[in-house]
Amino acid sequence: MASFDQEIKRYENKIKTCTTMTDLLVAMSSWQSFADSRGLSPEERKSVDQAYMAAEASLITQVKPTLW
Repeated sequence: MASFDQEIKRYENKIKTCTTMTDLLVAMSSWQSFADSRGLSPEERKSVDQAYMAAEASLITQVKPTLW
């Protein structure tokens, strides 16, 4: 379980350091694949999910609407 704890912390830090929404979405997708494949509980997912919400709230203000 210790290795899972280290991986969870690594994903949490990775999400916290994202500088673009694209980076954040890629990191979150990777996290979800990891968590789903290992059957992590909601409690085990909580810290990374909270980091995602904080990062999203911060980064969403930088998104500019464009028409391609």
